Amino acid sequence: MSQISRRTLLAGGAAAGLAALTSCGDETSSTGTVTTTTPTATSLIAVFPQGEQYLAAGRPQRMPFILADADGAPLDSIAGSATFTVSRKGTPVGEPITVPGRSEGLMRGYLALPFETDQDGVYDIVATYEGRQLDASVQFWPADKVKYPQIGDPLPSIATPTVDDHRGVDPICTADPPCPLHTKNLAEVLGMGSPVAVLVSTPAYCQTAICGPVLGLVQAAAPKFPGITFIHAEVYANPAKVASIDEATPAPIVDAFSMPFEPALFIADGSGALLARLDSIFDANELADTLKKVGA
Repeated sequence: MSQISRRTLLAGGAAAGLAALTSCGDETSSTGTVTTTTPTATSLIAVFPQGEQYLAAGRPQRMPFILADADGAPLDSIAGSATFTVSRKGTPVGEPITVPGRSEGLMRGYLALPFETDQDGVYDIVATYEGRQLDASVQFWPADKVKYPQIGDPLPSIATPTVDDHRGVDPICTADPPCPLHTKNLAEVLGMGSPVAVLVSTPAYCQTAICGPVLGLVQAAAPKFPGITFIHAEVYANPAKVASIDEATPAPIVDAFSMPFEPALFIADGSGALLARLDSIFDANELADTLKKVGA
């Protein structure tokens, strides 16, 4: 069983993982021929908050996992698919679920497991990938204990920073160059009849090295879905004014959404109800598939 924090894995672990993959991925013979060796997956790691009240019973959940090799280095791609089985107290829950490996537009492969259960408690997860069984465990909490926005709930309405009003957040975008998704604030468009997609991420100060890439994916997708209002909101209010990012004040949206991590994409319908949530990591294909379901 392998569970480490999302921050440890994709922040500190990501750099070490990429170095390990680079150093052992290619071997050059005396003739100059390059032989590529695909790392073997030996562990399944949840890349969402562990030990936090995050997974709510009775609500649809999307659980992202990565695969790591024997050195703990994340695989940068996952060929084919993996089949998941979920059990509680030794009893299987539901049918096996096969999900594709994803990494389009990213330098990290992952698996996104959709799952819903009415019972809280600890669940054992087993992923069968390339003939190996890799295990993890997760905990579901009673829905009333989970503060993080859940599918079907009204998305909290909060005025997000715009180019015209920074609302105490400086800078309003740490992408280089700044992204164009700061012309409207969430409070003025949420529940006004059209879908809204708001990405909470901080490219310059991300603890996971994923915030920048997923912002790029959202920017690229936005013109293809003109019926959806896209907004980017930073994680920190004053990152450049403190000695350490750990001392930075969270932006208001982080507290409003009770977020224990970043990045996350929230997609609400025209009434302001949360339709979908892509937490921690998502690729171009999963993003497009999710936006298409909005119907805009």
